[in-house]
Amino acid sequence: MKIKSIIVDDEKHGRENLAGILNKYCPEVNLLGESNSVETAIPLIQSQNPDLVFLDIEMPKANGFQLLEYFKDFSFEVIFVTAYDSYAIKAIRFSAADYILKPINFNHLKSAVEKVARRIQQKEENQRIKQLFRNIRQPQNPRIGLPTTDRIEFAEVNKIVRCQGEGNYTHFYFEGNKHLLVAKTLVEFEDLLQEYSFVRVHKTHLVNLKHVVAYVKSGGGMLQLSNGNEVAVSRRRKDDVLKQLKLISRS
Repeated sequence: MKIKSIIVDDEKHGRENLAGILNKYCPEVNLLGESNSVETAIPLIQSQNPDLVFLDIEMPKANGFQLLEYFKDFSFEVIFVTAYDSYAIKAIRFSAADYILKPINFNHLKSAVEKVARRIQQKEENQRIKQLFRNIRQPQNPRIGLPTTDRIEFAEVNKIVRCQGEGNYTHFYFEGNKHLLVAKTLVEFEDLLQEYSFVRVHKTHLVNLKHVVAYVKSGGGMLQLSNGNEVAVSRRRKDDVLKQLKLISRS
């Protein structure tokens, strides 16, 4: 399968470098054209109807997010190509969208293209970009993309009660006792969720402190949660957990 693609990057050497790596390592990618700005990218996307857009985020005058805002329906996939930017990368990761960092690692690029190719073959609607914009517009109530074995589910962060790590997987427990097994490690979610009152209380447990009903001192320390679960607090994390609980109660 050939993947009809375009590159949007304001830097000429960036476009040439990406095109060269794609030509060498991703022969399934068929480049239809390039653009150096949001202004010229819009008509290029409209005329070429690509399957995939390689999109730089930071560009003069208007950025990559502003380009995507122009389109109401996403008939194409997106791989963001960017230098490290903490806010942009976190927003992209939160929505389970695809990205690669500059300087480009060809293995990372091949992996991203392979994932996109599967979605194009299955004709999946690009919900990740829709959720990305929703989260940018509603930062206090974001939805996080949770990849399972066969799909990506988007869940409201404030409805997650706790997360439990199990090797390369993470169990998510929600309000109403809903459960989801997610194909990522607990460490990856700890980084994404810590600013939303999630605290590591044990080696394998990440808890949303907003769902803590009570702290029980007996047995070394235990958290009672809104869904009826109880989670032990490790001795070395106890002081930090209690401190964070006090901050939550005051807010």
